[in-house]
Amino acid sequence: MANRFMFRAMDTVGVGDAESDHAFLVECFHDTGGLGLLRDCADHRRIVLGRTGAGKTALLWELTNRSSTAIDIRPESLALAYISNSTILKFLDEIGVNLDTFFKLLWRHVFTVEVIKARFHMDSADAREGLHDWLRNTFSKKKKQHEKALAYLENWGSKFWEQTDYRIEELTTKFENDVGAEISAVIPLARIGISGGRALSQEEKASVHDRVK
Repeated sequence: MANRFMFRAMDTVGVGDAESDHAFLVECFHDTGGLGLLRDCADHRRIVLGRTGAGKTALLWELTNRSSTAIDIRPESLALAYISNSTILKFLDEIGVNLDTFFKLLWRHVFTVEVIKARFHMDSADAREGLHDWLRNTFSKKKKQHEKALAYLENWGSKFWEQTDYRIEELTTKFENDVGAEISAVIPLARIGISGGRALSQEEKASVHDRVK
């Protein structure tokens, strides 16, 4: 009888999800070995997989809490709805254009900017000077790399402190504009929205493929 727990009507034992359990998560977190693996960048085991309630979110939260260099990027901040609703991207996918390179560069750009933001504490337009100084010192003897880094900064650095979804929309919009200009040389853009790729001839599809590449 002495080991029995007694709960009153208003007692709580936490909430259903780790994100909201600020009262108990810090004190009650128990590491079963996964935290050490995730903190070891040399370890190839980097995906946290488990059923609902297994503690995935708690583990990632603890990783972020204990590591000053950890960066938290949430799926809801990735503007996936904007990408999925893009008329031009839908059209290109429908006619069989391989968009792997675009998405690879898109995510590389997003994660690169997040790392730069965290490393140089870029939360305003004025914070770019620290990055400029670092680039000058790091690539002082590597002219080509220095020029490429500065060009990247000039193209995208003015909005580094914006939210993740802004940068995804920014780059996707630029891609749409550039590709749209190429497509319009083959077919009117109005045809994309009306019939997609269904009404295109094989010659038109081949020409669009070449221009997009």
